[in-house]
Amino acid sequence: MFYNYSGDGMKNKISLIYKILIIIMCGIGLYLNFSMSSIGENIIYFTIQSNLLCFIFYTVVVVLELLKKLKKNNFYYISKGMVTMAITVTMFVYELLISTNGGVPGYENYMLACNFVHLIVPLMIIFDYILFGEKGNLKKEYPFIWSLILVAYSVFDVIYVALGGTFIDGAKYPYFYMNVDKYGIVGTLLNCVVIYVFFVGYGFIVQAIDNKIGHKKVIEKEN
Repeated sequence: MFYNYSGDGMKNKISLIYKILIIIMCGIGLYLNFSMSSIGENIIYFTIQSNLLCFIFYTVVVVLELLKKLKKNNFYYISKGMVTMAITVTMFVYELLISTNGGVPGYENYMLACNFVHLIVPLMIIFDYILFGEKGNLKKEYPFIWSLILVAYSVFDVIYVALGGTFIDGAKYPYFYMNVDKYGIVGTLLNCVVIYVFFVGYGFIVQAIDNKIGHKKVIEKEN
């Protein structure tokens, strides 16, 4: 990669700068979305929750790196993996499913705000892993742990709606595939299961590739 020419020191500096840029982009995206409607109306969407998690996670990481107190242990890799997977699935689901089915209500005149949270930030975080992420530290059970974020959001949704909560424009569901009135309870459940299976399956692919790259690097160092 381009950053190896000056060794690990230069790589770490570029990585830190890149993470600061991610925080800035996350902040801009959240600001734009909170400007188009209230925080309360936005925060109930998985998209905003995943972007907010990215903002918090990278802010904490940058602060700890500056203080030289960042510990890259199991908790770190699980947390970073969960954040990365959440924002990646946010991008995939929006670009492949939601944008082709009418999009999310309220974004018609705010495409810049839409693109920040659905495309720009996700791509930056994916490239953070590709360019700077340490490979070979992801365990086979991690995809299931990462998937808990989807389970948590589904539970949140059910409770929120059961308590009478609504979404933008008075909708009873946040995304089209959760439309119980259209798909029924069984159909909606199947849609959510498909998203969940995709999430876990993609996680396993990432974990397998990560371990393969990490193993290859270990062999190269030994030789």
